[in-house]
Amino acid sequence: MAEESIQVLEERVKKLEEKIFGPLPKDAEYPEVVSTLASLGGQLGSALGTRDRMMMVMKRLEELERYLDPSYGESLELTDSIKLDLVLAREEQLRNQYQHLNTMNSLKSVLDSQHISDTANLGDELIQITNRHNQDEEAATQQSIQIKQMLDQYNAILHTLTETFIKMEEVVTKAEIAALPKTVED
Repeated sequence: MAEESIQVLEERVKKLEEKIFGPLPKDAEYPEVVSTLASLGGQLGSALGTRDRMMMVMKRLEELERYLDPSYGESLELTDSIKLDLVLAREEQLRNQYQHLNTMNSLKSVLDSQHISDTANLGDELIQITNRHNQDEEAATQQSIQIKQMLDQYNAILHTLTETFIKMEEVVTKAEIAALPKTVED
């Protein structure tokens, strides 16, 4: 029986080789898959044979796969008291889930409404609105830049006017002082 399964496997691999390589000759560039797999299997076996820990793992591989199977925990027989403890430990979480399910059930009519079902048809409109929003955002950014430039110019003009008025004030003050009648001191 094992020999038949190996022959069936070899036939399947040969068919796979023919589908992949076609009528191309099998040489160093396109080696036969069966012989390559057999060679790799032998090398793997000899590498594992020298390592005791790996051989222990290989012997217990089926047991390891059974423990790693997600359904393993379900197959264990639990007593009623353990099941009760598990439920009580998750009581708060279960109550929250129950409340969420009730909320979802009460909102089911909203979720099944025509407005929600029509959202699938609004994709093109959403794309247009998004594009329009991007254009408006770019225009607002450009406008902000222009306003900042204008404020900078306004501030520069005010600064120049302030300096001019200060200088004019100094000139007027000097002129007023010079125009005052001079008093002779005794």
